[in-house]
Parts: sequence; structure tokens; C-alpha cells
Amino acid sequence: MHPDQLFDLAAEFAHAIGNAERFHARAAVATGDDRAAHRKAASRWEGTAAYRREQLRAALREALRGTVHAVPDERLPVATWQQARVEVRATTLDGTRTVRVRYTPAQAAAAGAALIACAALTDHPNGSILASILPAFPPTPPADEPPSDEGKPA
Repeated sequence: MHPDQLFDLAAEFAHAIGNAERFHARAAVATGDDRAAHRKAASRWEGTAAYRREQLRAALREALRGTVHAVPDERLPVATWQQARVEVRATTLDGTRTVRVRYTPAQAAAAGAALIACAALTDHPNGSILASILPAFPPTPPADEPPSDEGKPA
């Protein structure tokens, strides 16, 4: 569906909701036959709004269906905005849409371990990818030599 069509559906829905609220307000201050007429009009507009809402939902489901291809967000790929939630952020390839996945701490740990395992499996045998990202452990001093203070802050 074309974006203009989605906009038109949203505008029609908003218009119907506004009219329903307007007629409810008029009915609240009217008396006699006017009150009944305003309530009837409000009811008609509520029906129109419900119909437009369903049309809009269906159109949005259709427009957003399918796989979203995204790359990690360069500014903030991982965040912890909500307590007990880890959020992984990405953007679509063209940068027009954000994608977020929220994990519990246990899910985040499992996903992180799985990502590390996959990275290790797909690394080149000569270690050219991961070796450049993850430095080797610092050398362990021999057992007969006491550890030096080298590298410690003064």
C-alpha cells in the first residue's frame, strides 16, 4: 500500500473519532429531540470510526509484513532503558525505520553467548577477523618470577 493511502486511512479514522466526540459533547448539553439526534449522529460516527480503525490495522499489517533487514545502530546498539530488560537496536539498511528487540537478562546472556559462538565458528582459519577485534590475553608471568608492578597506575 502506498504511504499516501495509509495517511488517508489514518486521516479518515481521526476525522470519524473527532466527529463522534463532537456529537457526544453536543448531546451532553442538548435537550429533547436535539439530544437524541446528536446521540444518533455520534453512534453513526463511532461505527464509521470502528470500520476505519479495522481498515487501518489491516493496511498497516500488510505494509509491515515480511522480513525486515537491518544493521546495528551505530550510536547505541545496546541499551538498558527499562529495568530487567536489555534492548538491542538496529536500523533498516536505508535508515528509515528502527528495529528493537527486548530481552530479559537471561535471554540477553544466551543471545550473547550464541553470537560469540557463531562469530568463532565463522572466523577465518588464519584468525584474521576475530584476532583483530579481540586482543590476546596478556602473557602470564613464569611461576618462578614474582609479578612486576609494570603497567599498574602510579
